[in-house]
Amino acid sequence: MTSEDRKAVVAYRIEKSDATYADVLKTMEFGMYSTAANRLYYAFFYAASALLISKGVEAHRHSGLQTMMHLHFVKTGLLTSEDGLLMRQLFNLRQESDYDDFVEITLEDLEPIVPKTKDLIEKIKTLV
Repeated sequence: MTSEDRKAVVAYRIEKSDATYADVLKTMEFGMYSTAANRLYYAFFYAASALLISKGVEAHRHSGLQTMMHLHFVKTGLLTSEDGLLMRQLFNLRQESDYDDFVEITLEDLEPIVPKTKDLIEKIKTLV
């Protein structure tokens, strides 16, 4: 990937993160909490993947993205351990809402983490 290609992909992923976060707020307005949980994770995911790409770090799976974010940004102190816990929480919530039977995501599940996720995305943008 050329430097210009990398910049274009990073910019696209940041835009996608912002648009996906806007989807979170819209779906929550309609009480679509499982969908909101999915979109919340992906809003983070797109920003995190932009960050990794900008630094030349590859991750081929969601678990790899989590690992690389912890290794390169949490362990180095660029992101906090609380950020690391939030990343894991977002991943787990998305897994539950998408794949587990009889799991109902509620407003109470999402309310505390929606603004924290926005803050994390903004931190990630500053690191890109």
